[in-house]
Amino acid sequence: MKYKSVALGILVLWATNFQVWARQNSRPFFLSTAVILNGVEVPPGLYDLRWESHDSDVLVTLWKDGRFFSSAEGVWVKHGVKYASDVALVQVNSDGTRSLIEIRMAGANKTIVLRSAVDQAVQVRAR
Repeated sequence: MKYKSVALGILVLWATNFQVWARQNSRPFFLSTAVILNGVEVPPGLYDLRWESHDSDVLVTLWKDGRFFSSAEGVWVKHGVKYASDVALVQVNSDGTRSLIEIRMAGANKTIVLRSAVDQAVQVRAR
């Protein structure tokens, strides 16, 4: 009887953790140009884009060849149209570098606006 209780407890714990793990999503994502993501320069290439959502908040990470590259926080923003292809929206900085500010995914009617871009927009409006 004692072992059944322990086994049931482990099963419940595993099932709970599986739901958290299952919410993480990923897909291949191609960057055609070097970008800055959360202060890290990301060279062009094919990455594994992973995201973990909590309501409208999202944590985005880029992986290449199974190794962590960079991450950033953002928010989901709904749009009225589904995107036909993946798009990396960038902002050209005064020094010529490009900061990744938005990620649009093919087949989705929402986009990930990265937190640094949201913060910059709020600062501009506050002035």
